[in-house]
Amino acid sequence: RGDSIMARLAVITDEISSDLDHALDVCIELGITMVELRTVGGQVITDIDDAGIDAIARSLDRRGISVVNIASPFLKCDYWGDDEIGHQQQLSILRRSIAIAHRLEAPIVRTFNFWRQPNPVDLYQPALGALTEATAICHDSGVLLGFENEHACTSATGEEAAWFLDRIEDTTIGMIWDPGNEAVVGSNPFPGGYQHVRSRIHHVHLKDARAIAPDPTFVVMGEGAIDYVGQFRALAEAGYDGALSLETHVGSTDEEKEAASRASVAAIRRMAEEAGLPLA
Repeated sequence: RGDSIMARLAVITDEISSDLDHALDVCIELGITMVELRTVGGQVITDIDDAGIDAIARSLDRRGISVVNIASPFLKCDYWGDDEIGHQQQLSILRRSIAIAHRLEAPIVRTFNFWRQPNPVDLYQPALGALTEATAICHDSGVLLGFENEHACTSATGEEAAWFLDRIEDTTIGMIWDPGNEAVVGSNPFPGGYQHVRSRIHHVHLKDARAIAPDPTFVVMGEGAIDYVGQFRALAEAGYDGALSLETHVGSTDEEKEAASRASVAAIRRMAEEAGLPLA
């Protein structure tokens, strides 16, 4: 692995502040020049109109900050069944995500695969159809589709997500690998879950769980139960050069979120250095 190949540290801006300009200023202070957009000023990114997106672009450009992922809520919904209106509403969210990605030069838009049911396997076939359809749309649009394992959705773990990736050959779709989301359903994300998805990772989310147990509590990076040094070492060995995007899920006020993000960035840099993972 040459030093020219480096993972890039990013952050989801609303994990620092709902005020985008303040969040971006903190990023610059922390040496971060790449962000992920989920909500801005309390608005979901896909609900923001073109004028608002243009204003976001100006804020980014002034600071030389780029966008790695449009953290869309696409398919974070109930399965629509025979409700074609529900289906089309979700496709509208996807198309809006793609349009914003083009405007902000973001390479990835995010997807889920329906709210989790008591027996998740019941939704595997319809979710596979929805992801296959979305992959084709993204392929034709020239953006990557980042499929996030999410504890509240059909694929909470790497193993569950791999079932879908193994059935969609088009590598337009790849993982937004989130170890924290696997941990809170009581499954060990590293080395366990990671082994199932390591060859199809577009993007990584970083948050640390207090315990690898059915416990949705998150803590500052490095203070929880996930072996992030091991995870970072594995990413270094794989030559991963995508983004590591901080999503602390710690704190309820902007002040608490910012403090947790600052502490987590320092911890990520320490753990990455220990693991031999160069960070840009």
